[in-house]
Amino acid sequence: MSHLASADEPAEGRPDRAIRKHPFRDFAPSRLTRTPAEIPIEIAFLEYYGVGRPLLSRATEAAERSGVDADAALLGEGLVSDEHFYQALAMRLRAPYYSGKLTIDENVDVEAAIRSGFALLKANDLGLRAVVAPRGAALRFLLEAEAAGRPQPPIAICSRQRLTALIRARSGERVARKAAFELKDSDPSLTASAGLSLAQIAVATTSAGLAIGLWLGAPDLLRSLICLGLWLVFVAAVWLRWTVVVAAREPPVCEPLRDDELPVYTVVAALYKEGRVVRKLIRALDAIDYPRAKLDIKLVVERRDAETLTAIAALRLPPRYDVIVAPPGAPSTKPRALNVALPAARGDLIVIYDAEDEPDSNQLRLAAARFAADPEIDALQARLTIHNATDYWLSELFAIEYAILFDFVNPGLAALELPIALGGSSNHFRTRTLRRVGGWDAWNVTEDADLGLRLARFGARVGALASDTAEEAPNDLKNWFGQRVRWQKGWLQTLIVHSRHPIRFVRELGWRRALAASALIAGTVLGGLFGPPLLADALARAFRGGLGAGGTLADAEDVVTYILTLSGVQAMVIPALVAMRRRGMKGAARAMALMPVYYALVCLATWAALFDLALRPFHWAKTEHGRARGAARETTRVGPTASRPHGRAIAD
Repeated sequence: MSHLASADEPAEGRPDRAIRKHPFRDFAPSRLTRTPAEIPIEIAFLEYYGVGRPLLSRATEAAERSGVDADAALLGEGLVSDEHFYQALAMRLRAPYYSGKLTIDENVDVEAAIRSGFALLKANDLGLRAVVAPRGAALRFLLEAEAAGRPQPPIAICSRQRLTALIRARSGERVARKAAFELKDSDPSLTASAGLSLAQIAVATTSAGLAIGLWLGAPDLLRSLICLGLWLVFVAAVWLRWTVVVAAREPPVCEPLRDDELPVYTVVAALYKEGRVVRKLIRALDAIDYPRAKLDIKLVVERRDAETLTAIAALRLPPRYDVIVAPPGAPSTKPRALNVALPAARGDLIVIYDAEDEPDSNQLRLAAARFAADPEIDALQARLTIHNATDYWLSELFAIEYAILFDFVNPGLAALELPIALGGSSNHFRTRTLRRVGGWDAWNVTEDADLGLRLARFGARVGALASDTAEEAPNDLKNWFGQRVRWQKGWLQTLIVHSRHPIRFVRELGWRRALAASALIAGTVLGGLFGPPLLADALARAFRGGLGAGGTLADAEDVVTYILTLSGVQAMVIPALVAMRRRGMKGAARAMALMPVYYALVCLATWAALFDLALRPFHWAKTEHGRARGAARETTRVGPTASRPHGRAIAD
């Protein structure tokens, strides 16, 4: 029996209090011929191993309230540890407890095995056919068979957490490849891994040749053509911005669902070097008002990240948390980590959070109600807010930028049913839709924007959610600049991906939505590259003497420049002022004075991103979290869900 652990060996992890007080007996009790009154058979056996009746009754009540099996409630609430539950089950069934030394069949379907808790074993001298971590109906079947005296199948019992970890570890290469290449395998044109297509290279080369020729022979014409092209893009971007700002409406709040009507919800957080904020994240996730038996929380951590893994291990998380160690592989990006978690998601709905996030406690309930009320909605974007806006002038401008985006731009795009570039956090999806579109592009360093456009191309509808998630803004120039370079590099990748086949792009979206998406992407990229320089050029023209100094063509250029510059500035300033007032932010004059400096820095970051794309296209610049100043933070929150129950404050 050296290949298997006995059921009463010391368990890994934290034993629950009842089992610590009443350790497992070293004998197998007589068969359970009846279930104790009102306690379902799938948890009743635990009373024979020291788990008190009050605890089992509590789990039974939670199960009835949530409409789940009693074992799901017991483990989801963290009333008994995963390891101790299955050790007791092994003793109850007189089955060996699996320690991981017998080899799991290499042909096992990783996703199916993780979801079902069942994996075949290679032939062994013990005659065991499979290792199982049964739940629900399978668990009841085994216990009822034992109670009836029927022979047990040749299986070993294992905890769900241990079994899934072993399956992933032994299938690491397959898991890593699927996470990185599944989208490329299904449609290579939709991934950033390939870079520029041959057609794009040909267009770029031809355009460069024409530009050089005009620069040598007719520099004034070249300048006019370049300005005309840029201004056409900016006209579309300004038009789109004003249109969506005017169309923005407060997202609807739907009738809440009862606990037994709520679906299982998967929560995914990809963590890397986040040891200092893990405890805060767990507090925020534990504060979510949702039946714990229906929470499937995935924390994805890179194998090399000992800092975060150690911090998580110290917390001894309950079974509703699934710590996924992502296998090594390229690219080392957040979207690859999210793809590692996606196949194992048990929920009908799935949400993505970042390490520093603090969502409204009722956010999952609001999202579930919205999905239930509108079957055509495939994804929802909650509002992201900044809790450390007063740390630094960059944090303040960052908070204003977020307020414009999540209070006006995204709700306006949703109201007009136009493509939305998602934020990187608090994205809620129907899991089946997310799988249908191929998950995330592991090679795009702004995977959220790309996914938003891909959802639109697949006909999925994205809405805005009336709920806030507090985030931490970078509070120093180095951290802010590195993050912005990555964002702008990802937008460049997104522009490359979605311009590879323009005819297909228009056919999939329709001309109206394709125009809006093009204005959104090209406006972000070209605005970052050329917006501040063109604004400076417009101001220089004004100070040179205005109209009449350079001929008809020059005067026409000046008129167009002044009109578009004024419209663009208004499209930035007016929504910013309204957003600041709506969120109760002070210092409008200071913010407006600093805004040109802020967008000049965005311009520098975009040019840096262009070079970064050429030199290291898939490098992920890590944003450091947990650096906000002070314990309690001001948070700019809006809408009916702004308050938190029981006075829970936003804090670091």
